[in-house]
Amino acid sequence: MTPLGLAITALLLAAPTAFSPAEKMTRLLALEDTRSSGGGELERYLKDPQAGVRRRAALAAGRIGDPAPLPALIELMNDGVAEVRQMAAFALGLIGDQRASERLLAALADSDPVVRGRAAEALGRVGDARAAGSIAGMILAAVPKGAPLVAVRGDDPGSPSDPWLELRLALLALARLKDVAAAESALLQAGRPRFDWWAAVYVAMRLEAPALAPVLQAGAASGDPLSRALAARGLGALKGPAAFELLARLAQDPEESVALSAVRALGTLGDPRAAAIAVGLLATSPEALLRECLLALAALPSDRSLRSRIVPFVGDARPFVRAAAFQALARADREELTLVLSGLDPDADWSVRAGLATALGLAGDETSVGLLFRMLEDADARVLPSVLEALRKTRGADAADTLRRHLEHPDFAVRMAAAQNLAALKLQGQTPALAAAYQRSLPDRDLEARLSIVETLASQRDAAARETLLEAARSDAARAVRERAAAALRALGQGAPDPGPEAVLGPVLDYREAIAPYSPTPGVPLYTPRALIHTAKGTIEIHLNVVEAPLTSASFIDLARRGFFEGLSFHRVVPGFVIQGGCPRGDGNGGPGYVLRCEIGQAPYGRGAVGMAHSGKDTGGSQFFITHAPAPHLDGGYTLFGRVAAGMEVVDKIQPGDLIERIEIWDGR
Repeated sequence: MTPLGLAITALLLAAPTAFSPAEKMTRLLALEDTRSSGGGELERYLKDPQAGVRRRAALAAGRIGDPAPLPALIELMNDGVAEVRQMAAFALGLIGDQRASERLLAALADSDPVVRGRAAEALGRVGDARAAGSIAGMILAAVPKGAPLVAVRGDDPGSPSDPWLELRLALLALARLKDVAAAESALLQAGRPRFDWWAAVYVAMRLEAPALAPVLQAGAASGDPLSRALAARGLGALKGPAAFELLARLAQDPEESVALSAVRALGTLGDPRAAAIAVGLLATSPEALLRECLLALAALPSDRSLRSRIVPFVGDARPFVRAAAFQALARADREELTLVLSGLDPDADWSVRAGLATALGLAGDETSVGLLFRMLEDADARVLPSVLEALRKTRGADAADTLRRHLEHPDFAVRMAAAQNLAALKLQGQTPALAAAYQRSLPDRDLEARLSIVETLASQRDAAARETLLEAARSDAARAVRERAAAALRALGQGAPDPGPEAVLGPVLDYREAIAPYSPTPGVPLYTPRALIHTAKGTIEIHLNVVEAPLTSASFIDLARRGFFEGLSFHRVVPGFVIQGGCPRGDGNGGPGYVLRCEIGQAPYGRGAVGMAHSGKDTGGSQFFITHAPAPHLDGGYTLFGRVAAGMEVVDKIQPGDLIERIEIWDGR
């Protein structure tokens, strides 16, 4: 951080007496950015005479996550201003302390419907099982009386004035609480679905309970494409007797998003009949569905008769198709895979070589293992995590020595993969290698290796592991690592130091300027900064949320103006879910060299939401994603810092490897 940045931070954290609303908001943002409660200062703002300050203080308390302001937040649930109570409930959910449960349960009867919804949402996050029955009762009380079936279309998850907000938040809370009986009472009436609504199908999909199969079956026949897509996912997970026939029909759905979900679900069923459906779609499918068909074949039982249909795709011009084809061929015919590889030079694209490693892990025979050992010499470190995972899957505990050796690799992502795969083996006695790897990772600008090593150390039950965790909790330079180590120690029944405040390592942000939208200057028009993502397939226009996510928005704008994103790829594309880009390595493990604090807000992840990817709380950086469809499981976990205002048709066309040509920023000046 520059001397100027240190001076600004020191000034703002010196706890001056703040008088104007703008000064108070500025102080709150400074506390939030450093993850500090200010020694009681935050509690004072929770009791401020101005409602806007109280609301913003509640949001800061939830983001910081310190339980110290809990009594003041609970008291704020009695506030006379509904918007303050809404935010207080939301913040209590983010903190997740069960001491708030009783007051949140009482708020299910609040006079304001949004407060009731936020209280239900918070109880879902707190995880208090006692709340499920009360939330189900609240849903039944809110359902329009006398309606045999409540059909909801066109609801807007992003609108605070959406009339279905209360019901949606309550339903999603039941999904978090995983109480099947309560969900059954809310979703079914005399064995029949109470709702024709994607939110109800989503709950049934997430719970994976046979008792809720009628909801999924009705969703599969819904006129709403999102409901059909969610039903397909749920039927694939449920694996009930009627699943195959329903999924076979949905795989032919004219809506591509529905067909994608159905083909993916068919791959999880393990029913050999699904192979004929996937193969039948290969010749006519658009890019995204073609890839899903190949991946489905890679998950289904082997069938040597399919090899002639798969082999042509091994030579496809598109890397993501070649990678999927190798996996499908490995499942269909291991001998054919070996024969094909013998006649091919190593693929020029590292992602295809990584996909090949995954394919060899599926094959699992002696020849494949030999090839995997040779692939450990790949010059591109981005290939090695897939190789290590494949070796762990094929060799089990016999791969431990190889994994330990790769804890010494110079590339942080390889060390991260080695630690994660050691954790998956659940072997004891790994502490010396892990402790040495932690020390080796201390100079890394990226935190992923240290975070993974800390998590793996948590599985080691010896005193040396606890000592290394204690060292990390006390002295690691990154608060996210200190916090992860402290949580691991507490899970082991050992006391842990408070992680303390976070140093501001990112671009210097003028907190006063960032908070300006809360206190507009008379005569100066407000504007919404826009980011224009230029790609070969068109332009995506994003409106940035500088009000609720000023730190993330400012960092994104700064990176874009410096040309950071130019030439980077959309390295991750999950049809029907997200596209993700902004990784300088192209493998999902890179960042800008600093981390961002999460700015969690009440806005939900609907279609076209722009979020910041991370490896855990407060570890975001430059990787962003855009959602294809509502994704409620992301709500309250990832910073939502923008929404697509134009160009969703471009988002839908993006495929793995497509490049960001540049990102242009317009800020109204």
